[in-house]
Order: sequence, then structure tokens, then C-alpha cells
Amino acid sequence: MNPSVTAWSSQLTSISGGEQTFNMEFLSLELLTPIMALVGLAGKVVVLWLLGFCRRRNAFSIYILNLEEANFHLLCSYIIDALETLIRNFYLIYIFIPHFFMTVFFFAYMSGMSFLRVISTEHSLSIRWPIWCHCHHLRHLQALMCALLWALSLLLSIL
Repeated sequence: MNPSVTAWSSQLTSISGGEQTFNMEFLSLELLTPIMALVGLAGKVVVLWLLGFCRRRNAFSIYILNLEEANFHLLCSYIIDALETLIRNFYLIYIFIPHFFMTVFFFAYMSGMSFLRVISTEHSLSIRWPIWCHCHHLRHLQALMCALLWALSLLLSIL
């Protein structure tokens, strides 16, 4: 051991090819992310079309339709963020993405989680008390609940 070398300083040497492998894996994941998100977005569009126009609406299909719409908005904002990351990494320029898209991201995420919570509660109530749910259920309760959840999610994401 050399007494003149202090423990606070050291020379970092790179392993041949190690950094390049990491960069290639990172870049391939950065390329794969928006491609997979676009495929998921195409699937969401098909589900939205089928639920919105081709199927008779019942209590759960209204909730599922709104959940799919929230997921659609979430994927759109995620694609914009992934494309911004790709442009920043490949072209080494900074593109300013407004904070509006982050608000949309949180709005879609919170509304999706709220719809999942309402779907599970509604399902639990319909299993435990099926006659009560069938007889005492308000006609437009699902639409009212969805509008309320959208409004609360927007309010929370803006705050």
C-alpha cells in the first residue's frame, strides 16, 4: 500500500464495453416504451369503440367505459413524456413540455384509481345484497358517480 495515496481520491477506470452495453440497453428500453404504449393505445381505442357504440350499457359497462377513457388519457400523456425523453436523449436538445401534461397524467391516474375503487364497491354491494341493489338502485347513479369522480379527480390534480 502506498502511504502517499489518500483514501479520499481514486481513479475510476471503465470496463471495456460495459458503459456501451448499459447505454444500448437503456436506449432500447427508451425506444420500446413508446412503441408498447402506442400498441396499448390502439387497444384502448378498440375497447372504447366497442363499449361506447357497439354494446348495450348496464351498470358496470358505464364504469368500465369511464375507466378505459381515464386509461386512454394516461397512456396519451405517458407517450408524450416518453417521446420527450427520446428526443432529449437522441438529439441532446431540450424541448419544453408544459406542466399541463403532468396535471393530465395525475388527473387520469387518480380518476382511473377512483373508478377501480367504485367498480369494486359496486360489485361487492351487488354480491352481498342483490335484491336491495336491484330494487333500490337509482336509475342514473352510475352517470352521477362518474361525473363526480371526474370532477374530484380534476380538482385534486389541479391542487
